[in-house]
Amino acid sequence: MFKHKTIWILITFIILNACSKETYTLKDNNHVPDPGTVSTLKVKNYVNKLFIDLLGRTPTELESEMEVEFLFENKLSFESREELIYKLQHDSSFVEGDSSYKIAYFNRLYNLCKSRLLEGTEDGEFSRLNGISNFAITVARLEGDSIAVFRNLEKIKRNQDVLDSRIQLRNGEITINELHARMLNNDVYDIINMNSFNFVNASFDDIFGRFPSQEEFNLAYGIIERNEVQVMWGKNIDNKPDYCTSITECTEFYEGLIHWVYLNLLGREPSANESYTRIQELITHKDIRFIQTKILKSNEYAQF
Repeated sequence: MFKHKTIWILITFIILNACSKETYTLKDNNHVPDPGTVSTLKVKNYVNKLFIDLLGRTPTELESEMEVEFLFENKLSFESREELIYKLQHDSSFVEGDSSYKIAYFNRLYNLCKSRLLEGTEDGEFSRLNGISNFAITVARLEGDSIAVFRNLEKIKRNQDVLDSRIQLRNGEITINELHARMLNNDVYDIINMNSFNFVNASFDDIFGRFPSQEEFNLAYGIIERNEVQVMWGKNIDNKPDYCTSITECTEFYEGLIHWVYLNLLGREPSANESYTRIQELITHKDIRFIQTKILKSNEYAQF
């Protein structure tokens, strides 16, 4: 009886010790696991996740084999993980089907932001709306209606700004802030969130992940509906374009963006400490790739 009891105690100790080690590996993002304890399948899954989250596709068999071998050769170090992530975000070498990893990455980011703010609307819808506005301009010119001409030219520019943002972001001509501002200020967003009441509520919810307080709503509504001069986020604002720019340049914009990235990549909200640290980094760099890298190279994401 004593012998059997001793065996069960030993088995329980081994199980608990194994569970404790696995938990430590997942939680401690400063600890590089022994490559001998990480299966090839886990590393393949990590590479697969990186390709999907950054490029929107799974790696080819050759890509998978090459990157898995690279990570093992470098003992799964954080430096090797960061090098692979950087490659998928920045490499402009030709890749069949993608043109390049960099192009595929920015196409993915552009589409993710459209999903966040514009319900994933296809680019063709912006072109269709511009076609309608071009026809309206022709009619307005025949009728001598200069106000209608100006109004439709403005619509075309706002919609075209969204379409141009994909390449301009990739080329470093605009920031992630400007990308979001453009995705708030266009015909599609107006159609989805018709009238000033819905626009104000939607812009706060989409950018900050919350609805405005009554005071915030009153100020924003006055700007959007009546072009009233109001002070928001430390600025005097009296029109919709400036409102869209200001809401995407304040500190809370960065907080909302970080929460969105964490939810997309880890399926959870950031802790208070993570949120504070990432906000400072994002304000400094204004580059979402920097924040993604911090998450994607972690043990928590890799599941090593």
